[in-house]
Amino acid sequence: MYNFINSGHKFPVTHRDKFFWKPTVKGVIHNSILDLIGNTPLVKLNKIPKANNLECEIYAKCEFLNPGGSIKDRTALALLKDAEQGGNVTDKTIFVEPTSGNTGIGVAFEAALMDNKSIIITGEKSSNEKVSTMRLLGAEVIQTNKSTIEIAHKIHDKDLQNVVILNQFENDANPRVHYETTGEEILNAMGEINMVVMGTGTGGTLSGVGHKIKERYPNCHIIVAEPDGSIIFNVHGKKHPYLVEGIGGSKAPIVLDKSVANGYEVVTDEESFLMARELCQKEGLLCGGSSGAAMAAAIKAAKRLKLGLGKRIVVILTDGIRNYMTKFVCNQWMEAHLFLDPPEHTMSWWKDPITKITPGHEYPKVDSKMTCLQAIKEMGKGNIAVVVNEKGSFVGAVSKDSFRNYATNPTKLPYEDSENFDFNESVTNYLVKDCHILAKNGKKRNAECRLAIQDIGHNRLCCYWNQCF
Repeated sequence: MYNFINSGHKFPVTHRDKFFWKPTVKGVIHNSILDLIGNTPLVKLNKIPKANNLECEIYAKCEFLNPGGSIKDRTALALLKDAEQGGNVTDKTIFVEPTSGNTGIGVAFEAALMDNKSIIITGEKSSNEKVSTMRLLGAEVIQTNKSTIEIAHKIHDKDLQNVVILNQFENDANPRVHYETTGEEILNAMGEINMVVMGTGTGGTLSGVGHKIKERYPNCHIIVAEPDGSIIFNVHGKKHPYLVEGIGGSKAPIVLDKSVANGYEVVTDEESFLMARELCQKEGLLCGGSSGAAMAAAIKAAKRLKLGLGKRIVVILTDGIRNYMTKFVCNQWMEAHLFLDPPEHTMSWWKDPITKITPGHEYPKVDSKMTCLQAIKEMGKGNIAVVVNEKGSFVGAVSKDSFRNYATNPTKLPYEDSENFDFNESVTNYLVKDCHILAKNGKKRNAECRLAIQDIGHNRLCCYWNQCF
Protein backbone atom coordinates (compact mmCIF):
# COMPACT_ATOMS: atom_id res chain seq x y z
CA MET A 1 0.00 0.00 0.00
CA TYR A 2 1.55 3.31 -1.08
CA ASN A 3 2.31 6.21 1.21
CA PHE A 4 0.98 9.14 -0.82
CA ILE A 5 2.74 11.65 1.42
CA ASN A 6 6.13 10.10 0.77
CA SER A 7 5.85 7.92 -2.30
CA GLY A 8 9.28 6.45 -1.71
CA HIS A 9 8.00 4.48 1.26
CA LYS A 10 5.22 2.00 1.74
CA PHE A 11 3.03 1.59 4.80
CA PRO A 12 3.43 -1.82 6.40
CA VAL A 13 0.35 -3.92 5.72
CA THR A 14 -0.56 -5.96 8.78
CA HIS A 15 -3.73 -7.59 10.11
CA ARG A 16 -5.42 -7.33 6.72
CA ASP A 17 -7.96 -9.90 7.86
CA LYS A 18 -9.10 -7.55 10.65
CA PHE A 19 -9.62 -4.44 8.51
CA PHE A 20 -12.20 -4.18 5.77
CA TRP A 21 -13.87 -1.09 4.42
CA LYS A 22 -16.71 -1.37 1.97
CA PRO A 23 -16.97 1.93 0.09
CA THR A 24 -20.33 3.36 -0.87
CA VAL A 25 -21.31 1.88 -4.20
CA LYS A 26 -23.56 4.71 -5.30
CA GLY A 27 -23.64 8.35 -4.30
CA VAL A 28 -27.00 9.99 -3.68
CA ILE A 29 -27.95 13.66 -4.01
CA HIS A 30 -30.53 15.01 -1.54
CA ASN A 31 -32.63 18.11 -1.94
CA SER A 32 -32.46 18.99 1.76
CA ILE A 33 -30.64 17.92 4.90
CA LEU A 34 -34.09 17.01 6.25
CA ASP A 35 -34.09 14.08 3.82
CA LEU A 36 -31.42 12.50 6.02
CA ILE A 37 -33.57 12.36 9.16
CA GLY A 38 -34.34 8.76 10.02
CA ASN A 39 -33.18 5.52 8.38
CA THR A 40 -30.33 5.40 10.87
CA PRO A 41 -28.10 2.31 10.79
CA LEU A 42 -28.25 -0.70 13.07
CA VAL A 43 -24.76 -1.82 14.08
CA LYS A 44 -23.87 -5.14 15.65
CA LEU A 45 -21.76 -4.87 18.81
CA ASN A 46 -18.70 -7.10 18.83
CA LYS A 47 -16.74 -6.42 22.01
CA ILE A 48 -19.14 -5.30 24.73
CA PRO A 49 -21.35 -8.44 24.74
CA LYS A 50 -18.26 -10.63 24.95
CA ALA A 51 -16.78 -8.49 27.72
CA ASN A 52 -19.98 -9.03 29.73
CA ASN A 53 -20.08 -12.79 29.08
CA LEU A 54 -23.20 -12.55 26.91
CA GLU A 55 -23.82 -14.94 24.03
CA CYS A 56 -26.85 -13.07 22.68
CA GLU A 57 -26.51 -10.60 19.81
CA ILE A 58 -26.79 -6.89 20.59
CA TYR A 59 -27.46 -4.29 17.91
CA ALA A 60 -27.27 -0.51 18.34
CA LYS A 61 -29.82 1.72 16.60
CA CYS A 62 -27.59 4.74 15.94
CA GLU A 63 -30.00 7.65 16.33
CA PHE A 64 -27.09 9.99 17.09
CA LEU A 65 -26.35 9.89 13.33
CA ASN A 66 -29.41 12.00 12.55
CA PRO A 67 -28.29 15.38 11.10
CA GLY A 68 -29.15 17.34 14.25
CA GLY A 69 -27.40 14.74 16.38
CA SER A 70 -30.26 12.88 18.07
CA ILE A 71 -33.46 10.89 17.77
CA LYS A 72 -35.33 14.12 18.53
CA ASP A 73 -34.79 15.23 14.92
CA ARG A 74 -37.61 12.81 14.07
CA THR A 75 -39.82 14.22 16.81
CA ALA A 76 -39.18 17.85 15.91
CA LEU A 77 -39.87 17.29 12.20
CA ALA A 78 -43.08 15.41 13.02
CA LEU A 79 -44.23 18.19 15.35
CA LEU A 80 -43.54 20.91 12.78
CA LYS A 81 -45.26 18.97 9.99
CA ASP A 82 -48.24 18.37 12.27
CA ALA A 83 -48.48 22.12 12.91
CA GLU A 84 -48.23 22.83 9.18
CA GLN A 85 -50.94 20.32 8.32
CA GLY A 86 -53.16 21.88 10.96
CA GLY A 87 -52.89 25.22 9.14
CA ASN A 88 -51.14 26.86 12.10
CA VAL A 89 -47.91 27.90 10.36
CA THR A 90 -47.22 31.13 8.50
CA ASP A 91 -44.02 33.02 7.78
CA LYS A 92 -44.61 34.92 11.03
CA THR A 93 -45.03 31.80 13.18
CA ILE A 94 -42.80 31.50 16.24
CA PHE A 95 -42.26 27.94 17.42
CA VAL A 96 -42.00 27.56 21.20
CA GLU A 97 -40.91 24.35 22.87
CA PRO A 98 -40.08 23.33 26.46
CA THR A 99 -37.32 20.72 26.27
CA SER A 100 -34.33 19.13 27.99
CA GLY A 101 -32.29 20.12 24.94
CA ASN A 102 -32.33 17.67 22.04
CA THR A 103 -35.86 18.47 20.87
CA GLY A 104 -34.89 22.14 21.13
CA ILE A 105 -31.94 21.52 18.82
CA GLY A 106 -34.24 19.71 16.38
CA VAL A 107 -36.85 22.48 16.47
CA ALA A 108 -34.24 25.24 16.10
CA PHE A 109 -32.54 23.34 13.28
CA GLU A 110 -35.73 22.73 11.33
CA ALA A 111 -37.30 26.13 12.07
CA ALA A 112 -34.14 27.79 10.73
CA LEU A 113 -34.54 25.92 7.45
CA MET A 114 -38.15 27.15 7.30
CA ASP A 115 -37.03 30.75 8.04
CA ASN A 116 -39.16 30.79 11.17
CA LYS A 117 -38.21 31.98 14.63
CA SER A 118 -37.97 29.56 17.55
CA ILE A 119 -37.95 30.03 21.32
CA ILE A 120 -36.61 27.16 23.40
CA ILE A 121 -37.22 26.92 27.14
CA THR A 122 -34.86 24.52 28.88
CA GLY A 123 -33.71 23.71 32.40
CA GLU A 124 -30.48 24.73 34.08
CA LYS A 125 -29.36 21.09 33.78
CA SER A 126 -28.99 21.29 29.99
CA SER A 127 -25.37 21.19 28.90
CA ASN A 128 -23.67 24.33 27.63
CA GLU A 129 -23.10 22.55 24.33
CA LYS A 130 -26.83 22.05 23.81
CA VAL A 131 -27.60 25.68 24.64
CA SER A 132 -24.82 26.97 22.39
CA THR A 133 -25.99 24.77 19.51
CA MET A 134 -29.56 26.04 19.79
CA ARG A 135 -28.38 29.64 19.85
CA LEU A 136 -26.12 29.00 16.87
CA LEU A 137 -29.19 27.78 14.98
CA GLY A 138 -30.93 31.08 15.69
CA ALA A 139 -33.15 30.06 18.59
CA GLU A 140 -33.84 32.31 21.53
CA VAL A 141 -32.98 30.14 24.53
CA ILE A 142 -34.43 30.68 27.98
CA GLN A 143 -32.70 28.69 30.70
CA THR A 144 -34.65 28.48 33.92
CA ASN A 145 -35.12 26.51 37.11
CA LYS A 146 -38.85 27.17 36.89
CA SER A 147 -41.48 25.13 35.00
CA THR A 148 -40.53 25.19 31.32
CA ILE A 149 -44.08 24.23 30.32
CA GLU A 150 -45.61 27.09 32.31
CA ILE A 151 -43.22 29.58 30.71
CA ALA A 152 -44.05 28.24 27.24
CA HIS A 153 -47.77 28.77 27.85
CA LYS A 154 -47.07 32.24 29.25
CA ILE A 155 -45.30 33.18 26.00
CA HIS A 156 -48.13 31.66 23.95
CA ASP A 157 -50.79 33.61 25.83
CA LYS A 158 -49.04 36.88 24.96
CA ASP A 159 -49.30 36.25 21.20
CA LEU A 160 -52.00 33.71 20.40
CA GLN A 161 -51.93 34.53 16.71
CA ASN A 162 -48.27 33.80 15.97
CA VAL A 163 -46.90 31.57 18.74
CA VAL A 164 -47.26 27.81 18.30
CA ILE A 165 -46.36 25.45 21.15
CA LEU A 166 -45.34 22.15 19.57
CA ASN A 167 -45.76 20.36 22.91
CA GLN A 168 -43.86 17.10 22.61
CA PHE A 169 -45.16 15.98 26.02
CA GLU A 170 -48.79 15.89 24.85
CA ASN A 171 -48.76 15.85 21.05
CA ASP A 172 -49.50 12.39 19.66
CA ALA A 173 -47.34 13.23 16.63
CA ASN A 174 -44.43 12.40 18.96
CA PRO A 175 -45.14 8.68 19.51
CA ARG A 176 -46.72 8.37 16.06
CA VAL A 177 -43.48 9.23 14.24
CA HIS A 178 -41.63 6.51 16.16
CA TYR A 179 -44.42 4.01 15.44
CA GLU A 180 -44.30 4.81 11.73
CA THR A 181 -40.52 5.19 11.28
CA THR A 182 -38.18 4.15 14.11
CA GLY A 183 -40.06 0.96 14.99
CA GLU A 184 -40.65 0.10 11.34
CA GLU A 185 -36.96 0.52 10.51
CA ILE A 186 -35.98 -1.85 13.31
CA LEU A 187 -38.41 -4.51 12.12
CA ASN A 188 -37.40 -4.17 8.47
CA ALA A 189 -33.72 -4.52 9.31
CA MET A 190 -33.86 -7.15 12.03
CA GLY A 191 -36.79 -9.44 11.52
CA GLU A 192 -37.47 -11.27 14.76
CA ILE A 193 -36.09 -9.66 17.91
CA ASN A 194 -36.29 -10.69 21.55
CA MET A 195 -35.71 -7.43 23.39
CA VAL A 196 -35.65 -3.68 22.71
CA VAL A 197 -34.10 -1.32 25.28
CA MET A 198 -34.31 2.47 25.49
CA GLY A 199 -34.52 5.37 27.89
CA THR A 200 -37.66 7.45 28.09
CA GLY A 201 -38.13 11.18 28.58
CA THR A 202 -41.35 12.34 26.96
CA GLY A 203 -42.25 8.70 26.29
CA GLY A 204 -42.68 9.16 22.55
CA THR A 205 -39.97 6.69 21.54
CA LEU A 206 -41.05 4.04 24.03
CA SER A 207 -44.74 4.29 23.17
CA GLY A 208 -44.25 4.40 19.40
CA VAL A 209 -41.49 1.82 19.02
CA GLY A 210 -42.95 -0.41 21.73
CA HIS A 211 -46.39 -0.68 20.12
CA LYS A 212 -44.94 -1.25 16.65
CA ILE A 213 -42.65 -4.05 17.86
CA LYS A 214 -45.37 -5.66 19.97
CA GLU A 215 -47.74 -5.83 17.00
CA ARG A 216 -45.29 -8.06 15.15
CA TYR A 217 -43.61 -9.82 18.07
CA PRO A 218 -45.86 -9.74 21.14
CA ASN A 219 -43.37 -11.74 23.21
CA CYS A 220 -40.55 -9.26 22.63
CA HIS A 221 -39.39 -7.66 25.89
CA ILE A 222 -39.60 -3.86 25.93
CA ILE A 223 -37.21 -2.65 28.63
CA VAL A 224 -36.78 0.89 29.97
CA ALA A 225 -33.50 2.33 31.23
CA GLU A 226 -34.58 4.20 34.38
CA PRO A 227 -31.98 6.58 35.87
CA ASP A 228 -31.35 6.15 39.57
CA GLY A 229 -33.30 9.07 41.01
CA SER A 230 -36.15 8.90 38.49
CA ILE A 231 -39.53 7.58 39.68
CA ILE A 232 -41.49 7.32 36.43
CA PHE A 233 -41.15 3.52 36.43
CA ASN A 234 -39.28 2.94 39.66
CA VAL A 235 -42.24 4.35 41.62
CA HIS A 236 -41.00 3.05 44.98
CA GLY A 237 -37.50 4.40 44.46
CA LYS A 238 -36.04 7.47 46.11
CA LYS A 239 -36.40 10.61 44.04
CA HIS A 240 -33.18 12.60 43.85
CA PRO A 241 -31.20 14.64 41.29
CA TYR A 242 -29.10 12.81 38.72
CA LEU A 243 -26.71 13.87 35.96
CA VAL A 244 -27.87 11.90 32.93
CA GLU A 245 -29.82 14.22 30.64
CA GLY A 246 -33.00 13.69 28.64
CA ILE A 247 -34.48 10.61 30.31
CA GLY A 248 -36.41 9.87 33.49
CA GLY A 249 -38.31 12.28 35.69
CA SER A 250 -40.92 12.35 38.42
CA LYS A 251 -44.16 12.39 36.45
CA ALA A 252 -45.24 10.35 33.42
CA PRO A 253 -45.99 12.62 30.42
CA ILE A 254 -49.32 12.28 28.63
CA VAL A 255 -47.82 10.62 25.52
CA LEU A 256 -46.10 7.92 27.58
CA ASP A 257 -47.92 4.59 27.57
CA LYS A 258 -46.24 2.75 30.44
CA SER A 259 -48.22 -0.43 29.72
CA VAL A 260 -46.09 -1.19 26.65
CA ALA A 261 -43.00 -1.77 28.82
CA ASN A 262 -42.35 -5.25 30.19
CA GLY A 263 -39.93 -3.96 32.79
CA TYR A 264 -37.17 -1.53 33.66
CA GLU A 265 -33.61 -1.53 34.91
CA VAL A 266 -32.34 1.14 37.30
CA VAL A 267 -29.03 2.55 36.08
CA THR A 268 -26.79 4.91 38.05
CA ASP A 269 -24.99 7.92 36.63
CA GLU A 270 -21.69 6.11 37.04
CA GLU A 271 -22.91 3.05 35.12
CA SER A 272 -24.38 5.27 32.39
CA PHE A 273 -21.31 7.39 31.76
CA LEU A 274 -18.81 4.56 32.02
CA MET A 275 -20.85 2.54 29.52
CA ALA A 276 -21.15 5.52 27.16
CA ARG A 277 -17.37 5.85 27.22
CA GLU A 278 -17.05 2.11 26.66
CA LEU A 279 -19.32 2.33 23.61
CA CYS A 280 -17.03 5.04 22.24
CA GLN A 281 -13.80 3.22 23.02
CA LYS A 282 -14.71 -0.39 22.21
CA GLU A 283 -17.35 -0.09 19.49
CA GLY A 284 -16.58 3.30 17.94
CA LEU A 285 -20.11 4.55 18.67
CA LEU A 286 -19.78 8.18 19.78
CA CYS A 287 -22.97 8.37 21.81
CA GLY A 288 -24.24 10.30 24.84
CA GLY A 289 -24.89 9.45 28.47
CA SER A 290 -28.50 8.33 28.04
CA SER A 291 -27.28 5.89 25.39
CA GLY A 292 -24.86 4.51 27.94
CA ALA A 293 -27.78 4.12 30.34
CA ALA A 294 -29.74 2.17 27.72
CA MET A 295 -26.79 -0.13 27.00
CA ALA A 296 -26.13 -0.73 30.70
CA ALA A 297 -29.82 -1.56 31.15
CA ALA A 298 -29.69 -3.95 28.19
CA ILE A 299 -26.80 -5.89 29.73
CA LYS A 300 -28.59 -6.11 33.09
CA ALA A 301 -31.85 -7.23 31.47
CA ALA A 302 -30.13 -9.77 29.20
CA LYS A 303 -28.55 -11.41 32.24
CA ARG A 304 -31.74 -11.26 34.29
CA LEU A 305 -33.84 -12.78 31.49
CA LYS A 306 -31.04 -15.22 30.59
CA LEU A 307 -31.06 -14.33 26.89
CA GLY A 308 -28.50 -16.66 25.40
CA LEU A 309 -27.22 -17.83 22.03
CA GLY A 310 -29.48 -16.91 19.11
CA LYS A 311 -31.40 -14.18 20.97
CA ARG A 312 -31.33 -10.68 19.49
CA ILE A 313 -31.44 -7.34 21.32
CA VAL A 314 -31.78 -3.83 19.92
CA VAL A 315 -30.61 -0.86 22.00
CA ILE A 316 -31.57 2.66 20.93
CA LEU A 317 -28.68 5.11 21.20
CA THR A 318 -30.47 8.44 21.28
CA ASP A 319 -27.80 11.15 20.94
CA GLY A 320 -24.09 11.74 20.43
CA ILE A 321 -21.13 13.08 22.36
CA ARG A 322 -21.23 16.58 20.84
CA ASN A 323 -23.58 17.69 23.62
CA TYR A 324 -21.29 16.47 26.40
CA MET A 325 -17.73 17.44 25.45
CA THR A 326 -17.23 19.25 28.77
CA LYS A 327 -19.09 16.58 30.73
CA PHE A 328 -18.57 12.79 30.69
CA VAL A 329 -16.32 12.96 27.61
CA CYS A 330 -13.82 14.91 29.73
CA ASN A 331 -11.65 12.79 32.05
CA GLN A 332 -11.42 15.59 34.61
CA TRP A 333 -15.22 15.85 34.79
CA MET A 334 -15.46 12.10 35.37
CA GLU A 335 -12.81 12.29 38.09
CA ALA A 336 -14.55 15.28 39.66
CA HIS A 337 -17.77 13.30 40.02
CA LEU A 338 -15.91 10.25 41.37
CA PHE A 339 -16.69 8.11 38.31
CA LEU A 340 -12.99 7.63 37.46
CA ASP A 341 -9.90 7.40 39.63
CA PRO A 342 -7.53 10.35 39.14
CA PRO A 343 -4.32 9.59 37.20
CA GLU A 344 -1.06 8.58 38.82
CA HIS A 345 1.60 11.28 38.87
CA THR A 346 5.14 11.45 40.20
CA MET A 347 5.07 14.98 41.62
CA SER A 348 6.24 14.96 45.23
CA TRP A 349 3.01 16.54 46.52
CA TRP A 350 0.56 14.47 44.45
CA LYS A 351 -0.12 11.79 47.06
CA ASP A 352 0.14 14.01 50.11
CA PRO A 353 -2.99 14.30 52.26
CA ILE A 354 -4.93 17.43 51.43
CA THR A 355 -4.54 18.62 55.01
CA LYS A 356 -0.79 19.01 54.36
CA ILE A 357 -1.33 21.29 51.39
CA THR A 358 -1.41 24.99 52.17
CA PRO A 359 -3.69 26.95 49.83
CA GLY A 360 -2.23 30.13 48.41
CA HIS A 361 -5.29 32.12 49.38
CA GLU A 362 -8.10 31.70 51.87
CA TYR A 363 -11.66 32.29 50.73
CA PRO A 364 -14.58 33.23 52.98
CA LYS A 365 -17.25 30.63 53.76
CA VAL A 366 -20.92 31.52 53.48
CA ASP A 367 -23.82 29.53 54.84
CA SER A 368 -26.08 27.90 52.24
CA LYS A 369 -29.08 29.58 53.92
CA MET A 370 -27.71 33.06 53.28
CA THR A 371 -29.09 35.43 50.65
CA CYS A 372 -27.04 36.69 47.72
CA LEU A 373 -26.74 40.09 49.40
CA GLN A 374 -25.39 38.54 52.61
CA ALA A 375 -22.87 36.52 50.59
CA ILE A 376 -21.63 39.64 48.81
CA LYS A 377 -21.11 41.35 52.18
CA GLU A 378 -19.16 38.32 53.46
CA MET A 379 -16.85 38.49 50.42
CA GLY A 380 -15.74 42.00 51.37
CA LYS A 381 -13.21 43.15 48.80
CA GLY A 382 -12.77 39.63 47.46
CA ASN A 383 -14.53 38.11 44.46
CA ILE A 384 -15.12 34.51 45.50
CA ALA A 385 -16.76 32.69 48.41
CA VAL A 386 -17.29 29.04 49.28
CA VAL A 387 -20.83 27.92 50.15
CA VAL A 388 -21.15 25.31 52.91
CA ASN A 389 -24.14 23.65 54.58
CA GLU A 390 -24.94 23.41 58.29
CA LYS A 391 -22.45 20.52 58.65
CA GLY A 392 -19.68 22.56 57.08
CA SER A 393 -19.71 20.40 53.93
CA PHE A 394 -19.04 21.98 50.55
CA VAL A 395 -22.14 22.98 48.53
CA GLY A 396 -20.62 25.12 45.81
CA ALA A 397 -18.98 28.44 45.03
CA VAL A 398 -20.26 31.92 44.24
CA SER A 399 -18.56 35.01 42.91
CA LYS A 400 -19.32 38.66 42.43
CA ASP A 401 -18.64 38.17 38.75
CA SER A 402 -21.35 35.52 38.51
CA PHE A 403 -23.82 37.69 40.44
CA ARG A 404 -23.01 40.56 38.09
CA ASN A 405 -23.57 38.28 35.11
CA TYR A 406 -26.96 37.14 36.43
CA ALA A 407 -27.98 40.72 37.21
CA THR A 408 -26.99 42.12 33.81
CA ASN A 409 -28.24 39.15 31.77
CA PRO A 410 -31.60 38.46 33.38
CA THR A 411 -34.23 36.02 32.19
CA LYS A 412 -36.39 37.92 29.74
CA LEU A 413 -39.55 36.43 28.37
CA PRO A 414 -40.73 37.73 25.00
CA TYR A 415 -43.26 40.56 25.26
CA GLU A 416 -42.22 41.24 28.87
CA ASP A 417 -39.75 43.47 30.66
CA SER A 418 -36.58 41.86 32.01
CA GLU A 419 -36.80 40.39 35.47
CA ASN A 420 -34.89 42.31 38.14
CA PHE A 421 -32.26 40.31 39.97
CA ASP A 422 -33.48 39.61 43.50
CA PHE A 423 -30.50 39.88 45.84
CA ASN A 424 -32.63 38.46 48.65
CA GLU A 425 -32.90 35.07 46.94
CA SER A 426 -31.01 32.11 48.38
CA VAL A 427 -27.35 32.02 47.43
CA THR A 428 -27.74 28.36 46.41
CA ASN A 429 -29.85 29.47 43.43
CA TYR A 430 -26.83 31.18 41.92
CA LEU A 431 -23.92 28.80 42.42
CA VAL A 432 -21.18 28.93 39.82
CA LYS A 433 -21.62 26.03 37.40
CA ASP A 434 -19.12 23.23 36.77
CA CYS A 435 -17.56 23.22 40.21
CA HIS A 436 -15.31 20.16 40.25
CA ILE A 437 -15.11 18.02 43.38
CA LEU A 438 -12.17 15.64 43.49
CA ALA A 439 -11.82 12.80 45.96
CA LYS A 440 -8.50 11.64 47.35
CA ASN A 441 -9.26 8.04 46.49
CA GLY A 442 -11.28 8.70 43.36
CA LYS A 443 -14.45 6.68 43.07
CA LYS A 444 -13.67 4.74 46.25
CA ARG A 445 -16.30 6.12 48.57
CA ASN A 446 -14.20 5.95 51.74
CA ALA A 447 -12.16 9.01 50.84
CA GLU A 448 -11.23 11.09 53.88
CA CYS A 449 -10.67 14.41 52.16
CA ARG A 450 -11.93 16.32 49.18
CA LEU A 451 -10.56 19.10 47.04
CA ALA A 452 -12.77 21.56 45.18
CA ILE A 453 -11.38 23.31 42.15
CA GLN A 454 -13.22 25.88 40.09
CA ASP A 455 -12.12 28.07 37.24
CA ILE A 456 -13.88 31.41 37.46
CA GLY A 457 -12.68 33.70 34.70
CA HIS A 458 -8.94 34.04 35.17
CA ASN A 459 -9.10 33.08 38.84
CA ARG A 460 -8.61 29.55 40.08
CA LEU A 461 -10.38 28.74 43.29
CA CYS A 462 -8.79 26.08 45.45
CA CYS A 463 -10.51 25.44 48.74
CA TYR A 464 -9.64 22.59 50.99
CA TRP A 465 -11.51 20.91 53.75
CA ASN A 466 -11.76 17.61 55.59
CA GLN A 467 -14.89 15.57 55.22
CA CYS A 468 -15.31 12.02 56.45
CA PHE A 469 -17.99 9.98 54.78
